[in-house]
Amino acid sequence: MTRRSLVLVTALALTALPSLAAAQHTYGDGFGIGGVLLPSGSPTLLGITRIGDSLGLEFSLGLNVQDDGDFSSTDIGAAVAVKKYLTDRKQFQPFFGGRFGFHHGRDNGRDDVDDTLFGVAAILGGEYFVTRKLSFEGELGFRLYFGSIEIGTGTRLAALFYL
Repeated sequence: MTRRSLVLVTALALTALPSLAAAQHTYGDGFGIGGVLLPSGSPTLLGITRIGDSLGLEFSLGLNVQDDGDFSSTDIGAAVAVKKYLTDRKQFQPFFGGRFGFHHGRDNGRDDVDDTLFGVAAILGGEYFVTRKLSFEGELGFRLYFGSIEIGTGTRLAALFYL
């Protein structure tokens, strides 16, 4: 999903959903779907659900294909995260947790590169609910991937809509 599509879906949700949000009793009830807004690059689809009051389970899938004639690249990734929320289901819900995932990249250019990485990440962030069904999530992650060893940090901003 492109960045423009996510912005359009978010704008439509903000105008059409207040009546549905009033019927929901707590923030983040049900199953949430959404996507990563920033950093832009490979579109990433997210699914999240709560397990009890303080645990969350997140699934993500990303795919990016580029081709400019002389050079092409394909990146695919998937991950599962477990989050521990520090508050009850309030409008702002800080969390910490861990993520396990893989990333596979293939670049076809002067030198063919085919690389698969598996790794873990520690995450720290928060989810802010605009309505009871629409939220924005910010996160900081510290990751370690094995294969070609990769250590790094990263941030993301995501939008989620709860069904």
